[in-house]
Amino acid sequence: MPGGRPSQGGMMLYTVLTFVGLFLVAAVFAVFFYVKSEDYKVQRDDMAVELGKLANDREVRELSKTVGKPLARETILGTMLTYLDEMVSAITGEFVEGATASVRVNGAKMQINETVELLGDDASGTYGPDGFDLLQTIRSLKSELDTARAAARSMEALLNETHKNIDVAQENWRLEERRLIEEKSRFQAMADEIQGKYDQLKALMQESVNDQVKIYMDRLQVAEDKLKQKNKELLKLQTQSAKTDEALQDALSRLEKIKPRPDTEVEAYNPDARIVDIDRQTDVVYLDIGSSDHVYRGLTFSVYDKNVPIPENGKSKAEIEVFHVSDTVSAARINTSSKKNPIVHEDIIANLIWDSKKSNVFVVAGRFDFDRDGEIDRDGKEKVERLIERWGGRLAQEVTINTDFVVLGEPPVQMEQPTRQDIELDLMIDQRYQESVASAEQYNEILRRANTLRVPIFNQSRFMYLIGYDSLARTSSPF
Repeated sequence: MPGGRPSQGGMMLYTVLTFVGLFLVAAVFAVFFYVKSEDYKVQRDDMAVELGKLANDREVRELSKTVGKPLARETILGTMLTYLDEMVSAITGEFVEGATASVRVNGAKMQINETVELLGDDASGTYGPDGFDLLQTIRSLKSELDTARAAARSMEALLNETHKNIDVAQENWRLEERRLIEEKSRFQAMADEIQGKYDQLKALMQESVNDQVKIYMDRLQVAEDKLKQKNKELLKLQTQSAKTDEALQDALSRLEKIKPRPDTEVEAYNPDARIVDIDRQTDVVYLDIGSSDHVYRGLTFSVYDKNVPIPENGKSKAEIEVFHVSDTVSAARINTSSKKNPIVHEDIIANLIWDSKKSNVFVVAGRFDFDRDGEIDRDGKEKVERLIERWGGRLAQEVTINTDFVVLGEPPVQMEQPTRQDIELDLMIDQRYQESVASAEQYNEILRRANTLRVPIFNQSRFMYLIGYDSLARTSSPF
């Protein structure tokens, strides 16, 4: 079959050409797609870089969670920008189209700061852990505003009440004014009536004034005559008194030469009892006097050495206070004692005020520092008098022959005589001056009469020593 070979050779050639053509086409497509693939890779890398600038992988994954459901026909980023615009608009009240987010936010911050600065001292900003807290600041301002409004309402109510009170006061004042006018008219009528009666009385008095003057002059002359007579009698009595005092002193002097008088203070230094037993463990002593001798609880005594006279100053070795009394024996606690000179059996005791047989009469004068604190007590004299009465003594205001003892404190302080200017400034100063003069004169008179009548005089220290109350006076008061 020689004629079939060329046909087969042509087919082979056609096939080869077809294969070569297809290969070329495939090569062209391969090159095209390779170039496109490289372009896509470059675009992908660029998009990845841009996406990295927009958000990192974690932020991309949480973007939908952060933004929430996107708005209709909006992307997640578009929704976020919309929310940002709404927030800025809510804060500033305006919308800046085409501005960047940083411009919008910084603009809002600047407006907030400017607003806070405008408020000044009226309000202070509130800051949280991340900076200025706008909402909390607004709440604080709202609270202050509510407080201010409440205060304003309260002030308004107070103002209304004040207006009401003013209206009431004005009405009362008008009523009072009318009443006063009526009273004035009534008093004026009464005054006119009194003036008429006065004029009548004046006319009557004018008629008899000469007679009345004569009557008063006669009475004045009689009073002056009586005063002169009394002055003469007083002068005569003073002369007689002076002569009597001279005669008395002369008689006393002659009697003293014939037979000296006994010491008037001897009775004050006579012992009242003795100590019969001592309990040194309990600081208790027992006395040989009891209820039959009129001893009672609370009575104090001074203790002195036996067989030795009581010292002239009256200072004792110990002070005791009775706390238990039987018929013939008493028990007393030791208030103070001397370690160098302790109490022993047969020591004597004494109390100037107390006496088992009689009630002594005392006169007290002067100022006393009863508690020995260095200052005169206002009621020092009264305390001494209460002490005397507490222990059976009797008080008298002046020294007589019946007076047994005189207790003198510090002399009263006599004021300087006030001037006319002093009296004008203090109307009571002259009265106080007269009282101070009277007190000083009374003190001196008691001292003079006591010396004249030879009545024993004791100062506060000697008096306290002789009654065994010196230590208690510093810590207690007589009742």
